[in-house]
Amino acid sequence: MPAYYFDIETYTVGKLPNPDIDRIITIQFQKMDTRTGRPIGDLVVLKEWESSERDIVMRFYKQFFANLDVWDFIPVGFNLNFEWEFLIAKFGKYTRRKFTSKDFHWGTPKIDLRDIAILLNDGNFKGATLQRFSRKVHTGASIRQWYDNKEFGQIESYVKNENEAFLELYQKIKGNIQKLLE
Repeated sequence: MPAYYFDIETYTVGKLPNPDIDRIITIQFQKMDTRTGRPIGDLVVLKEWESSERDIVMRFYKQFFANLDVWDFIPVGFNLNFEWEFLIAKFGKYTRRKFTSKDFHWGTPKIDLRDIAILLNDGNFKGATLQRFSRKVHTGASIRQWYDNKEFGQIESYVKNENEAFLELYQKIKGNIQKLLE
């Protein structure tokens, strides 16, 4: 079963993210070697500003979820519950299928490094961020401003940096699994 790095970026209207009113502005994924965590192929970034939210969500849906009865890939990411909540809302909006968290959480394969970051952070949720445990440069706090100013290159640079930082951390963890087993 192939593994894919997976992440989204959103345009948040209020203080807290809300999948019902906020927009997905990028969906990014990259096939990975399941043993090493190294990328296979290029990072794909679907960009809302080049088409529409509906278009990028449906392109992603058709590639990975058109037959949800067969979960045939392993999503690998950081705080995947955030992505799932947005996908549940957007898939429901743009398809005729009703999705629930059961479709994404229960019994489906996934690797979420946020759980490991919480362990590395002495069990604390606050501060268990990708930025803290990797070479990720920024938080996503500037994305709305970059989007409003049409600085899409800044968003793309952020996405690429986040992908590289994630992959580096994931490969480091994968490389040390054997030590943990001993």
